[in-house]
Amino acid sequence: MIYLLICILSSTLIFVIFKIAGRNRIDNHALIVINYVVAAVLGIALGGSPTSAGVSDAGWYIMALITGILFIVVFVIMAATTQKAGMAVSTIAAKMSVAIPIIFSIKVFNETVTPLKIIAIIVALVALLLTIYRKSVSRPSDRKALVLPLLLFAGAGTVDSMVKYSQEVYIHTSQSVQFSTLLFIVSAISGFVVLSFRPTSRRELIKPRVIVAGISLGIVNFGSLWGLINALESRIFDSSVLFGINNLGIVMISVLIALLIFNEKLLMVNRIGIILSIIAIIFLSMV
Repeated sequence: MIYLLICILSSTLIFVIFKIAGRNRIDNHALIVINYVVAAVLGIALGGSPTSAGVSDAGWYIMALITGILFIVVFVIMAATTQKAGMAVSTIAAKMSVAIPIIFSIKVFNETVTPLKIIAIIVALVALLLTIYRKSVSRPSDRKALVLPLLLFAGAGTVDSMVKYSQEVYIHTSQSVQFSTLLFIVSAISGFVVLSFRPTSRRELIKPRVIVAGISLGIVNFGSLWGLINALESRIFDSSVLFGINNLGIVMISVLIALLIFNEKLLMVNRIGIILSIIAIIFLSMV
């Protein structure tokens, strides 16, 4: 359970940091690159070097490379969604994507499928649409608030499915840190490649507030993935149930922070969507 708790708290703090970064006009690309460098260093410090003994011939290298590239893409979308659509909407979009790895696990690993699971997935999709609803999409900011959560939903669900597949097929218990570390290294390298075309973002790398935010984000980002992989390895729950419990905790804490601390404004239909999302995750954790 401790790994699951680490994942929930770390994942929630990711959204909080993105929200604070947006309010302080911190460059997202510079922030995310520093974050992945820090996460990679943490992984190596914990004995997670991808070249360490027993790992050099592991069959998960290609999967780690692909997932690492997708990681930074999803992180950029997550940052933009949190800052354009709000922390509550971003969290719902990211965590309702649990429907994708659940469907993936059912199809690929023949995990149990029940009517309740099917209903819960449908409710989750409806909840996402209600949560991102806007009265008008005439302005560019309104369109971003609608499109970004959908992109985040698809991207986060794809990444979670790839992590699940890697955990089932390639990763042995002793290799979870190495796998996480390689993901972060690939993401950091990908980020530096992007920065080579963004001189403004490169200059932001040396600013103290960007460095502090990047270090903080790197620590919680590492904790999020490391906690998730080890929670899956512990097999205390069926993976579909574990994803449900994990996302329920993240959604509930994040929405409370968004409303009580950041004073985000939501329409009644958005609030209904949040309630439905919580109900959907509860259903998934019961089956």
